[in-house]
Amino acid sequence: MPTESFATKGQQCFRRTPGGLRTRLRLLMVAMVVLLLGGAAGLLVELRDAAFEKAESATAGAARLLEDNLSRTLVTTDAIIARMVVVVQENQAGRIGRAELLRELASLEAGLTQRGNMLVVDAKGDVVAAVRPPKAGGAVNYAHRDYFSAHRDGAERFIGPMVLGVYSQAPVFTISRRVNAPDGGFGGLVVVGVNARFFTDFYNTLGLGESSYIGANTAGRIMLRQPNPEKYVGRLPPNNPVMAAAATQPVGTIRIDSPIDKVERVVSYRKLAQFDVLVSAGMAVDDIVAPWRRTALVICGALAVVLLGLGWMAGTTFKVISREEQAMASLEETVVARTAEAEQRATEARLANESKTRFLAAASHDLRQPLQAAGMFVEVLAGQVEDDPRKVKVVDRLRQSIEATNSLLATLLDVSALEAGKIKPNVSDFRVMPLLAGLVDQIEPEASAKGLAIGVIPTSLTVRSDPVLLERLLRNLLVNAIRYTTSGRVLVGCRRRGGQVVIQVLDSGIGIPADKAEAVFEDFVRLDTPAERGGSRGLGLGLGVVRRMAALLGHALELRSIPGKGSCFGVVVSKA
Repeated sequence: MPTESFATKGQQCFRRTPGGLRTRLRLLMVAMVVLLLGGAAGLLVELRDAAFEKAESATAGAARLLEDNLSRTLVTTDAIIARMVVVVQENQAGRIGRAELLRELASLEAGLTQRGNMLVVDAKGDVVAAVRPPKAGGAVNYAHRDYFSAHRDGAERFIGPMVLGVYSQAPVFTISRRVNAPDGGFGGLVVVGVNARFFTDFYNTLGLGESSYIGANTAGRIMLRQPNPEKYVGRLPPNNPVMAAAATQPVGTIRIDSPIDKVERVVSYRKLAQFDVLVSAGMAVDDIVAPWRRTALVICGALAVVLLGLGWMAGTTFKVISREEQAMASLEETVVARTAEAEQRATEARLANESKTRFLAAASHDLRQPLQAAGMFVEVLAGQVEDDPRKVKVVDRLRQSIEATNSLLATLLDVSALEAGKIKPNVSDFRVMPLLAGLVDQIEPEASAKGLAIGVIPTSLTVRSDPVLLERLLRNLLVNAIRYTTSGRVLVGCRRRGGQVVIQVLDSGIGIPADKAEAVFEDFVRLDTPAERGGSRGLGLGLGVVRRMAALLGHALELRSIPGKGSCFGVVVSKA
């Protein structure tokens, strides 16, 4: 009786197993193929999206760097031109002679951030003073230039598009100011032509790709373009979608077909409201997806190998099942013979099934291994300088500015994560003097442009904080001090207070009324004062950022101010 029961169960098992196994294997194969194809497609879509996100981040960073670089150039050059205008007016009034005029012209031209030609033009458009003669020789008249007409019609300052410079015989963009005659009429102008090729090294360090570009537009015309600026002299970009986007949103990233060279690009832009200049940086879509295409080929090749392996394994398994079915058909003489043969075939089927399972596990394991994308943007500091200390200094300052801006951008990302509660401050003990000295060096050009003195009181104190977040906090305080100070100086120093150190930022600015001492630390709160109207207007977020960072670091804030005399901001930090 037990033998009959065992035989019956074995017979039923073998009757349903081969066909059912074949069906299940077919369903499994279909499911595996669907999963592999779907997974590969999803991975490729994610990698493509990641490539475009990286490109958007890279172009946004390049646009920000270009904004900082160009803003610094425009601010410094405009300040030098304004000084030269005063000298020319003194000469026209007869208070200084021509020799003194030429000496001042040479001295001020040597101080330009980006070396260019500074020219003095009279009311007829003739160049009356220049440090060096034009390369083409002969007399030069600029009455046909746009900036001459604009100044003659009353414009005080004019940022001009890229033209072929008469003096340099190179593509230049111009910055000029009107000179008022002693009788109040139009007495001429002072103009500086900034060589567009000075931005070639800056472009090369960005590493955005072969078909990338950086550029700037003013009044709808091309002011700067890299690479190959000479190709864009005098060109008008037709129906520029970047300018259309900037009209409604001053900062952004869009994907467009360039109206200039018909290349599809991801373009990030920023608007310099102070000078009505739009800067942009773009990466070609072909350059963005090139690494992704190589990765896609590798993934597709690996997927093809896996699918071929699965097909071979399925064919082998089906052959085994067919052999089992044929063997089962011949086992009908006796129940015992059928049972014994069935047990033997069951063992073979089990071993074959285990082999199939191991093969599937190994293939799946190999397929799940991630494939690294082969695209990295590498910033390369490049450029050669001649044996001229002034040029070396300019290149060094440019390098420092780029590094500082990169650090600032990384810090902003960290702050965003900190506010979201995703990371914690990296607190350590460090000497505060290098941090303060570095901040003063970075902000000194902005202070000098406003005629302010800025300095730091030496100290040997060591504090305990997050140096990156503390630097960002103090940078906001220094920028705020310079913005609201029209004359005098800004000073940074430290005071001991028991087991704590108070880092103070003092200025001789407009001061803060007592009833606004707390409100200034709120978001979007600004003191609308003449000092601010004369410079760049912020969004009123600087001190709000200071408040958040101080709370995150556990540092107390102090404020003492006398309206009309100045303010003193303090950050209380633990002494190491």
